Amino acid sequence: MKNWIVLFSMLVLISLTACSIKEPRLSLGKKCVEKNDSIVYSYLWIFDKQDGLEANKETCKNIRD
Repeated sequence: MKNWIVLFSMLVLISLTACSIKEPRLSLGKKCVEKNDSIVYSYLWIFDKQDGLEANKETCKNIRD
């Protein structure tokens, strides 16, 4: 039951986010992007197909341990 609630919540969030994107795409896996002198990472990225995904795996190497 818990899995269904999580799945439903994810679908709702993705569909609401995708409304502002003309051709939404989903990318899985840890990727990072540099914003305002800091590195932001996520395992789930929603992006526009025409604009492409700014985040990549190489930028994750710049994270300080």
